[in-house]
Parts: sequence; structure tokens; C-alpha cells
Amino acid sequence: MPKQPIAVELEAINRDGETQVVRDCGIPVHGYSVYLRAVEASGLALATWVADYDTIGPAYELAERLSVALAIPLTVLVPESLMPVKRAPTAGAGAEAATKAN
Repeated sequence: MPKQPIAVELEAINRDGETQVVRDCGIPVHGYSVYLRAVEASGLALATWVADYDTIGPAYELAERLSVALAIPLTVLVPESLMPVKRAPTAGAGAEAATKAN
């Protein structure tokens, strides 16, 4: 039975060039790796390296495309968020800005 893909994984690379699961935002990141995790006929889950990137943008784009194309989940294991969180202005802040404009 062939390997069945179960997940796409995006992981950070440390300063020694080793791919690692990064959970602490204090750890320096020197690149990103994309892996495809699959299940062997024996039931073992193995990760197959797909690509390395210096920056997160292209790595995330590839991982996301693989995830969508294969209809499997994307697991992101990097120390920082991928996109800045946009916060809606509070009612007070909007009212204050409108008052200053008038």
C-alpha cells in the first residue's frame, strides 16, 4: 500500500541548520522547511522533506497550496504569527477620531 499523506508541516530551522519544532518565540529562526507527513503501510508516520526557504512567505505559500491540493491539514510550527492580527477600533477610539476630524 502506498504512503497516504496526512498533513503538511511548516517548521522553523535553527541556527545549526537543523529543522525543529519551535514553540518558544525567543528561539532565533534562520529559515523554514516544508514537510509532507505520510503514513506507511505499517502504520508508521514519516515526514518527507519538500523544500527549505529563507523567509516564511514562500514557505507558507507552498505549504498552504499543498494542503489545499491534497485536502489535508496544514500544521504551522513557527515562533511568530504568519499575519499581523488586525484589531477593530474600539467604539471610543472611533468616536475620538471622528471628533478630532470635525
